[in-house]
Amino acid sequence: MSFWTCLGLLLVGAVSMSRAEIQAQASISTQEAGVGEPITLTVQVQTDENPETLPWPDIKGLEPFSVKKTTGNSQSSSTTIVNGQVSHQNYYLVNFTYTLVSQKPGTFTVGPIRYAHKGYDRNLGQAAIKVEKQKANLTITPMVSKSKVYVGEQIVYTLRIIPQPGVQSINLTQDLQKLIGSRFYFQRLENKVEPKTLTLNGEPTKVFDLHISLFPLLTGTAKLEGIPVQYQQITRSQRKRSGSVFDMFDDEFFGGARMVSLEAISSPLTVEAMALPSPAPAGFSGSVGEYSLTASLDRGELPSGEAVSLTVTIRGNGQPKSIGQPQMPDLTAFEVFNPEEETGTQIRDGQLWSWKTYKYVMVPKRKGEYQLGSITYPYFQPSRQAYLSAKSDALTLTVTQGKENEVASGRVMSQQEIAEIGSDIRHIQTGVPLAREDAFLYRLLGFWALWTLSPLSFAGAMVMRSRRRKLSSDASLKRRSEAGSHLRRRLKEADAALGKKEAKVFYRELSSALQGFASDKLDFEFRGITLDEALAKLGNAGLSKEGLKGWETLWQECDFGQFAGLGGDVEAMRKAREAGEQLLRRLDKELRP
Repeated sequence: MSFWTCLGLLLVGAVSMSRAEIQAQASISTQEAGVGEPITLTVQVQTDENPETLPWPDIKGLEPFSVKKTTGNSQSSSTTIVNGQVSHQNYYLVNFTYTLVSQKPGTFTVGPIRYAHKGYDRNLGQAAIKVEKQKANLTITPMVSKSKVYVGEQIVYTLRIIPQPGVQSINLTQDLQKLIGSRFYFQRLENKVEPKTLTLNGEPTKVFDLHISLFPLLTGTAKLEGIPVQYQQITRSQRKRSGSVFDMFDDEFFGGARMVSLEAISSPLTVEAMALPSPAPAGFSGSVGEYSLTASLDRGELPSGEAVSLTVTIRGNGQPKSIGQPQMPDLTAFEVFNPEEETGTQIRDGQLWSWKTYKYVMVPKRKGEYQLGSITYPYFQPSRQAYLSAKSDALTLTVTQGKENEVASGRVMSQQEIAEIGSDIRHIQTGVPLAREDAFLYRLLGFWALWTLSPLSFAGAMVMRSRRRKLSSDASLKRRSEAGSHLRRRLKEADAALGKKEAKVFYRELSSALQGFASDKLDFEFRGITLDEALAKLGNAGLSKEGLKGWETLWQECDFGQFAGLGGDVEAMRKAREAGEQLLRRLDKELRP
């Protein structure tokens, strides 16, 4: 049956005008199609009212199809003269268009098609559609670089696609997260798939290789489901002739070819993820692979009291999220501020490499020659099956006498320095009598208030000094004491991303708030560990079953939002923010350091 014959097969023709000045009709482009071939169903409505107020039709039987809906309208007018009276009226033609695509063969009934609006209510009929299976014009071979790996180790998943003539474009499905599941962190290594020519079975063959980096998050056997590959193919019309004069346009001479969107699915694979050996070294944050570390100071000499910047960069081919802070040498002679962080990724040698830079601002407290030593970062190297440490070159720093300490050191000041200090002195004026000569200070209430306040202030200062010394010597206590300030900063950044509707940034900051707060409270690095390890640690620290369930749910939601491109729904983001705040309150209440 030709396209024109099918188009002429109107399910219901024009009906009489209703009181609402509406009439409707339905048409379908074809009643025979192949799997993956689009079919167009159109419901056309004529009305004299605003077309934007019209509802969509009610169509049954669309379940076997993927459906894409579009709408468009045009305007016409009519003028009539009755008994010398001229009337003018505008009409609108509105097309409600459904593009139907079936991925399985069969005979399906679309309809009844009903259109109702105000006083108009009509059944526009139904149609039977036959969908035939088409032979896939490409072959897909899935491969993994390793089938047995450690948790957090990178493997490369490759889909080798060999197309047949007529295939025009190839794309992966956008929703990979649902297929790969929550057991892997993943990232595609190419934004665009380009063909290349290889010699296969002695013949030059055009192939497409799609690469995805996978990092197992959980131990055990993980199944990689078959991944759909979408492609477009040119097909020639094979319709039966109906005897219509328009059948000639289906011939190849007249270009009777169509572009059809099809889909093929790769076969599934399995990957076994092994747990890392115990015990892990101190400071290990879950990095598995090959890692290096570089560190540098922005200058090698400075006066005491001034700031120096220490930049530490960690690079590796393990899971990007796993990079944590390095292990610093003894810096008790410096005041060290929380570092600024910057991250990035790059594709190198067919793998995903990531880097993270920490920039510390340090202020030396006194002069001297400081041998800072090396900065280290522990990681697990699968090839050696051992924990190693990436190390920087040894750092040295010369601190000279600062201006603020020159007077205290006993050095004789110059005349110019004495003049500068003297200019800041404000002398007490003489010759100004007191209000009363017998108004001694000890008789004033303010004197006793100040006298009492002085020892209290001194005692408070000593307590503050003692606490500061204790914090500087006890890193765990310092971390727990700063947990609240770190949490407020992270939540503030998450709220800012929520306000800008930046889903990936929001979920990243919310995840950082949760993991960072738990890390600070328990002095244990949660970044980079697996979900099972995190739940075990939290359970041992006293988190209730409800809290563990909330942690697991929010952990997976944040991962989906960050790495799968999901989570653009603002309402869902608000709910995640509320759930995160409730979970944080529970962590603060239930966790025992």
